Amino acid sequence: MTRFYYLFFLMLSTFSPISIADERFSISAGGMLFGDLYYVSKSHLPDTTESAGWVTRRGVLTANAKAGENWFARARVEAFDEGNAEDYDLTGQGRDLYIGRKLGQHAITGGLIPTISYDVIEHHWNKRYLVRLAPDLHGVPSRDLGISLKGKISNDARVSYRLMYGSSATWEADHNAYDKFMGAVVFQPTEESLLELYVDEEPRPGNHDRSTAQVFAGRKTEQYFMGVLYTHQDRQSDPPLEVAALLGTLKVTSSASLVSQFHYLFEPSPKGNSITYLPFDPSARASNIVAGIEFSLGRQLLITPNVAWTVYDQNSQGVRPEDDLQVRLTVFFNFE
Repeated sequence: MTRFYYLFFLMLSTFSPISIADERFSISAGGMLFGDLYYVSKSHLPDTTESAGWVTRRGVLTANAKAGENWFARARVEAFDEGNAEDYDLTGQGRDLYIGRKLGQHAITGGLIPTISYDVIEHHWNKRYLVRLAPDLHGVPSRDLGISLKGKISNDARVSYRLMYGSSATWEADHNAYDKFMGAVVFQPTEESLLELYVDEEPRPGNHDRSTAQVFAGRKTEQYFMGVLYTHQDRQSDPPLEVAALLGTLKVTSSASLVSQFHYLFEPSPKGNSITYLPFDPSARASNIVAGIEFSLGRQLLITPNVAWTVYDQNSQGVRPEDDLQVRLTVFFNFE
């Protein structure tokens, strides 16, 4: 099955995105592929130090459909590598499978859908091919099997809301095995600036409930994007997640941009060594930066030489773990 995902994507990538439409129904299909040519210069995991190679981080196939002016749907599958440096293994899964309907200035969507934890931020950041957002890296799920309601609160569209229920039922990309209730409000005083407040609640058996408070402020123009993100997730008796991040892009020429994400963990990463591509030592607080120069070679290809560097504080034993340093050439083919 994983070979099917990979080969099917490679076949599709030789063509332009597909689109079929009439007055009542339209469907489009496309895909994307991104990965890294990497060299691990330093690592807190001794077995991966000085390893090198290629990793396919994502190969995605997407079909979007619309019926009339109000109905919409998406089906998406992906292939990706799992594991650690020099020990990656290609696998696959469903990513999205949902249907929705617009209701005036509101929309309701159900199925396997993106959580509302990141959708607004990802839309503005738009560099997930380079690195996932900090809370995503450290364990806040980006997909769930559930239902969402989104819409405008004010007539001038400067205030909007998003609500979502994630079911305890699991399927494919859903990583959340318990019911989860999410809500967010976005304030957009100008077309370029926004402020988002997000909360969620996830009841779990015993003393393991999780609750998240998150704030994001960003500004995006044709020349640059800058954003500040803070996430705090209380996990009761489990290790907490507290992280702050700075996001930025700056266009320096018509075909080149500086891109970066810096984040600081106020507590050791609860996912630690299980984070694919960028494992973190689970015993110490950490500072991480992923930064590079993005070169656009036409509409469908981005080449980004970059570094991923993690520096640790001393842990509870008074030991500072070895830095993690990767030098990468990230390639992104976009046919969507």
